[in-house]
Amino acid sequence: MSGADAAVDAARAFVHAVAWGEHHTVWKLLARDGRKAVLRVALGRGMDDVLASRLREDRAETDELDAFLTDLVNGLRADLQGADLDTVGFEPVDAMTDDRSVSVVLTTPTAPEIARHGIDSLPIATLELVEEDSTWRVVAIRPRLAT
Repeated sequence: MSGADAAVDAARAFVHAVAWGEHHTVWKLLARDGRKAVLRVALGRGMDDVLASRLREDRAETDELDAFLTDLVNGLRADLQGADLDTVGFEPVDAMTDDRSVSVVLTTPTAPEIARHGIDSLPIATLELVEEDSTWRVVAIRPRLAT
């Protein structure tokens, strides 16, 4: 399996975990830099520094981790609002020459009246994945849907 194919499989698993509320899987599929970015956002929105430190160091209590991850999944769902996560398509693009970084565009099928004009799908987000410890993980999520 090529690096891009494995990255697409990881992107698919990530979106599935978001769709089904598998918050521990979402956290597991985030790269270290992705986790840092999520915690930076949480701190900017008022998260306690001590809690952020415990989360970063994998020392948070189970209830703290569960509450944080539930909020994270809800935030990711909000970022992808309007998309049926069960019908998302996955298109790899921008594979780096070293095969350690891949962007995957998430697409959603268009309505039949739009598809008649030759537009079968629309991009909803781009997931940037990196190979970390021999596993593909999400480092960034770039939503494309406007509210």
